[in-house]
Amino acid sequence: MLCNHRQPPSQHARAGQALVLLALTLFVLLGFSALAVDVAFAYAERRLLQNAVDAAALAGARALYAGQTDGQAVAAAQGAFEQNLLANHDPDEGLTPTEFRVEVNTATRSVRVTARANIERFFLSAFSSNPWSTTVQAAARVGQQPTDYAFLVLEHDNPNAVNLIGNVGVRIVGGSAMSNGGMRCVGNGTFQADGTVDAALSFSQTGNCRFLAGQGVRSGLTPVDDPLATMPEPPRPTVPSAPGGAAANCTTSGNMMTCPPGRYSNTVSYSGNGSLIFPGGTYQFDRQVLYTGNGSVSLGPGFYYFRNGFSVGGNATVTLAPGTYVFESSSFAIGGNVRLVLQGQPTSCSGSGQEFRLLFRNSSFAVQGNFGLQNVLPCDVLVYLDNSDFALTGNTDSVIPPGLYYFDGGTLRLQGNQTVTGQDVLFFFGPGSAFNVVGNTRYVLSGVTDPAKLPYPNMQPGLVIFQARGNSHTLRMVGNSGAQVNGILYLPNGTLELSGNASGTWARGQLIVYRFATNGNTNIRVERVEHVMITRPAVWLIE
Repeated sequence: MLCNHRQPPSQHARAGQALVLLALTLFVLLGFSALAVDVAFAYAERRLLQNAVDAAALAGARALYAGQTDGQAVAAAQGAFEQNLLANHDPDEGLTPTEFRVEVNTATRSVRVTARANIERFFLSAFSSNPWSTTVQAAARVGQQPTDYAFLVLEHDNPNAVNLIGNVGVRIVGGSAMSNGGMRCVGNGTFQADGTVDAALSFSQTGNCRFLAGQGVRSGLTPVDDPLATMPEPPRPTVPSAPGGAAANCTTSGNMMTCPPGRYSNTVSYSGNGSLIFPGGTYQFDRQVLYTGNGSVSLGPGFYYFRNGFSVGGNATVTLAPGTYVFESSSFAIGGNVRLVLQGQPTSCSGSGQEFRLLFRNSSFAVQGNFGLQNVLPCDVLVYLDNSDFALTGNTDSVIPPGLYYFDGGTLRLQGNQTVTGQDVLFFFGPGSAFNVVGNTRYVLSGVTDPAKLPYPNMQPGLVIFQARGNSHTLRMVGNSGAQVNGILYLPNGTLELSGNASGTWARGQLIVYRFATNGNTNIRVERVEHVMITRPAVWLIE
């Protein structure tokens, strides 16, 4: 029997097979390496192209922001694209732009840029001659971005729009500060914000004054628009003429004096512990109305015209029903421990106008007592002071009614050793009006935040002090310990000047003024509470 035996491969044959496998492996690895190199290069070139397109879109949007035409925006985008590629790319290799398109949308103030380019390949071109290409796009927009400003000074081009003199301490809590001009500080102290401290111009620091910010002190920023520029001022009230009427006289029964409607040519006077009653209707008083005692004075619904003043003293209670009360060249004086009560109707804010209209012309409203309120909302009360003063004096704390206090050449005087509290109030200071604090008087004034209870239509909720547009006078406020303004303090053309020895929180809300100054030992704290959104112009990528 013959047997065939297969001989094992020789060492030389096995070595040959290994070389073939090694060559194949090296070829595959080389292919993957070439692919990795070309793909990585392609991604890098795409990123470079994307950066150029982003720059082009931003440049076009900035041109729109600067007020240029659509054609100028397209040219700006084209220039930025080419400049960016030239600065970051060798024109002889890599990208070969084949398409560039700019679209301007005037309605949305946006610019969209699209670019397409071929990408050079180093190794894979040996396997295929088809080019690689990539397409990228970007869009930028001009608009307003919300900020966290609690302090905004509107004046442009003035390096001293914020002028801090003395031993100053201004602290913005939970927000930022912005000046459309510059900021100057002379003396000792700090102006500090939790957010940023921004200025369109520069900062000037003399002595030990410093501007500090948790998120940076920045200059050279674009000015910020007045967020309340379109808000209307309260309508100027009209003071009705004297009504005249048939002659009338009061009658007395026991401790009660009753005065029917009509015209009174003689003084109406009552002294004692009884009641003086005006049932309501239309009244004209050519002489004084006087009450002294511990009883009560009641004025029913109607129209009251005082030509020689209305004075109440003692421990009396004066109750006013809804109506119009005109004081012409006279005064409404409440002294001693008198309590003034406004007795409204439950159906408040019905849209029919203020229930209580206290109108003063060349007169004064002097209160040394206190107020009581029944069914009274801020939309119910109007106090108009035409060349007249509203003075709160004495040493007893006062709570004033909610509503609109319209000063037309008059002065708000707070004097004595007391705290004056006004909840849901708006003080409007027309031309020639002033705010005057004397002595150790403290004030806590809070704006109306409920849109359903605003003192006049289209008012910004939260507004508490509003100086008329075109009124460039300085509004001087004293920051004594315990003084506080809650809401928006708005002086679109005036200067807010603070002095005094404040401690704790002086304002809780937003300060929006044309110019800001301090004098003396001022130390205030402003806590940001947003009532109106303050935005700043900006250009940003939207995709």
